[in-house]
Amino acid sequence: MSTPLPTHGRPWAEIKAEMAGFSTNDVKWREGRHAFHVWYGGDDIFEVQRESYAMYMQENGGGAGKTFKSLKIMEDAVVSYAASLLNGTEATGHITSGGSESIFVAMKAARDWARKHKPEISSPEVVIPFSGHPTFNRAAEYLGLTIVRVPVAQDLRGDVAAMEAAITANTIALVGSAVCFPYGVVDPISDLSDLAQRKNLWLHVDACIAGLQAPFARELGYEIPDFDFVLPGVSSISADLHKYGFGAKGSSLVLYANAELASFQPFNFFDWPLGQFSNPNVASTRPGGSIASSYAVMNYLGHDGYLALNKRLMNLRDEIMDGINAIPGLTINGTPHSLIISFGPSDQENVDGLAIYDEMSKRDWYLGRSYQPRGMMMGISLPHEHSKAKLLADLAECTEQVIRTHQKSDPNAPLTY
Repeated sequence: MSTPLPTHGRPWAEIKAEMAGFSTNDVKWREGRHAFHVWYGGDDIFEVQRESYAMYMQENGGGAGKTFKSLKIMEDAVVSYAASLLNGTEATGHITSGGSESIFVAMKAARDWARKHKPEISSPEVVIPFSGHPTFNRAAEYLGLTIVRVPVAQDLRGDVAAMEAAITANTIALVGSAVCFPYGVVDPISDLSDLAQRKNLWLHVDACIAGLQAPFARELGYEIPDFDFVLPGVSSISADLHKYGFGAKGSSLVLYANAELASFQPFNFFDWPLGQFSNPNVASTRPGGSIASSYAVMNYLGHDGYLALNKRLMNLRDEIMDGINAIPGLTINGTPHSLIISFGPSDQENVDGLAIYDEMSKRDWYLGRSYQPRGMMMGISLPHEHSKAKLLADLAECTEQVIRTHQKSDPNAPLTY
């Protein structure tokens, strides 16, 4: 399909109105109808994001420290703030375009570290819980790695004994999540840290969801298992700025325990007319706006602002979880440690959780589907303050209907995320 470029330009006001109309059928996330994709911190934070992004919209993060020393100052500050939150006294790293890139470059670093320290391995493997993000498999296809997924334990956390049993002579790395996207639980990272040290393996912690949220939840009194650089076996951490760090879309972090481990991330090349080319990221051009917005929001909120936001969010999560547990036949899966919750029928054998999902979809709720166990998941954000009562009322009605009528989901429906 090809469409000719318009011959003549149109007034911006006309184009703007047209673009606004495109969103008519989008999920009404401002009304709290969404499960993820949007992690909204409030109108004031949105304005800080927007204005700070626009200030550096033309600047290229690929020139940070060279053409644009300003971006290097801000990126270094953001990395340092996050390292402090994650107990990384010697940690360093980079801002990336998102969690997927953070995972990708961390796996590249692990691979290249193994090439130096385990040169006898020609077919490198990475052991990961079944609940780990699909991006690990995506990165593996690019990097020539093999991902070995291991079933989770009864509590939906990584099964460390099973992961150890999956280690072979080709294993170069272990992965744990804090928290995993399907269930919102922190894997036993402390035990994985011990295992990684004992087996001399790289350990990556995927904290894209809770890396910049869990430290504040812990400060509020919530029990959060250790997962960061306080554990000596943790080599690298991915943590999204554009989720609960409340940066603009297109901003994440990859951090390493020390500079030596971080040195395996960049791509270096010399054999072309312009000399040394060194790039730590996948893309050479990086939006300066995402770096600027992360810096602006972290300084706008400060410690106290993040703490206050997390108090609201964790209270909201608790209210929604209590409401779900109060619905006959419905239960929270596992023990969530952060703002991702998984829920479905308590009787998995006789009640189809995906049928409940289907009924909720008919009522214009965009929840995440879960196939193991069958049910739903969602990430809590501030717009859910407005939709909480309606969400719980509709969940109760849909659950009652599915139980009463023995309703089943469409067996031919695509199993999509």
